[in-house]
Amino acid sequence: MPHSAQHFQDVLSHYEPETNTYICPGDKTLRRKKIHRKERYIVYEASASDCGTCSLKQRCTQAQKRSVSRHLYEDALNRMQERVTPAVMRLRRCTAEHPFATIKYRIFGHPRLLMRGLSGARVEIGLATMAYNIKRMTNVLGATKLTEALHQACLGALMERKNLKP
Repeated sequence: MPHSAQHFQDVLSHYEPETNTYICPGDKTLRRKKIHRKERYIVYEASASDCGTCSLKQRCTQAQKRSVSRHLYEDALNRMQERVTPAVMRLRRCTAEHPFATIKYRIFGHPRLLMRGLSGARVEIGLATMAYNIKRMTNVLGATKLTEALHQACLGALMERKNLKP
């Protein structure tokens, strides 16, 4: 919704999450009127009587009543934006992105998946992730300690399954 330079911008309206309403620059309440799920936005409108008696109407809107649109998932988008700080992204790049790059190029050998469809992709990524984790555990623990730990875990699971005590 384009605004001319002489009208108030939507950012001057304050959102009240407790009541799911907006407060316009004239201190009037804009209530939710429509939800456009396909376009993913919600329209909030003031009542025509509020806008008709408002002294700021000339600077607010040319329409009969003021309306403000809000993205359907704006709260989630704001929370996501708050988490995307340079320090967090640097940390994420160091810790989380490295395994993905390793899996993508070293285990697969190329950046594409071989299996088709979502279920095939899940299986392929799951197997690649297990292979990466086993390789990492081998590098961190050593082959002998990893074998012992896996043996103990398998033995414990088998004994638990058969209701035996060690």
